[in-house]
Amino acid sequence: MTRRALHARLVIAWAALLGGAARLAAADAPELPERAPPPLRALTTDRPDTTESPFTINAGHIQIETTLFGYARAPRNSGGDAAKAFEFATTNLRIGLTPAAELDVVVHPYGIVSPGGGAPRQAGVGAIDIRGKLNFWGNDGGKTAFALLPYVTIPIDRNNGVSPADAEYGVLVPLALDLGGRLGLGLNAGVNARRDDRASPYRVFGVATASLAVAWTARLGGYYEIAVEAGGNRPASTSLNTGVTWRARDNLQVDAGTQFGVSGDAATFAPFIGFSLRL
Repeated sequence: MTRRALHARLVIAWAALLGGAARLAAADAPELPERAPPPLRALTTDRPDTTESPFTINAGHIQIETTLFGYARAPRNSGGDAAKAFEFATTNLRIGLTPAAELDVVVHPYGIVSPGGGAPRQAGVGAIDIRGKLNFWGNDGGKTAFALLPYVTIPIDRNNGVSPADAEYGVLVPLALDLGGRLGLGLNAGVNARRDDRASPYRVFGVATASLAVAWTARLGGYYEIAVEAGGNRPASTSLNTGVTWRARDNLQVDAGTQFGVSGDAATFAPFIGFSLRL
């Protein structure tokens, strides 16, 4: 037998020995239980009120929150005309990234604005909002929950009268309080920077909202909200909002509500209907 043949046989024998030892070790090793996925949290939504929740959705899940139809009537101007706006299928696509972080993509696919006073009606696609939400505590229980929510609004068509004139930037700080007795309080504070057109400077506005949620039954709920925006050398805009929610299934909620503007340029009347679906 040549030295090369002997070497080849030794290599084959050594490989067989290692393979056998590995099989024996695998057979004797205890089986490790598969890691169970984290439990699915109860459905929480960022609609129908304007107050954003501090809760994020589970990692690996998607939640669709849609305004099927919305109408808004603006305050009357000096000429007695009131602009009217309609929105269709405005959708917030929430994507769970980690146990405490999510990415939101809000799409405004189509809107109609009727300025009044004989001005032509305008229609078209709106904007896209890119948002991130980071929960600091309270996602999995507790009396309070807190998060940070920065966002940017990107205009799609600056000239159609529906999309904003330029990009907008902002950040919100959502806080939730469990008041007990089927009551919950949501609070938002934040700032928003925007401008009327690309030739104008950006103005900074402060935003504050408070929403009292009531669980009438295990599936039926409602909310009562106040929302205020001030700044930009303009009178403060204040609205009083209310609505109802119905938990049709564990992963499906339908809702309807309305906004009543009481000061500034807040819409005097703005009803809507929509739903939230977790996948």
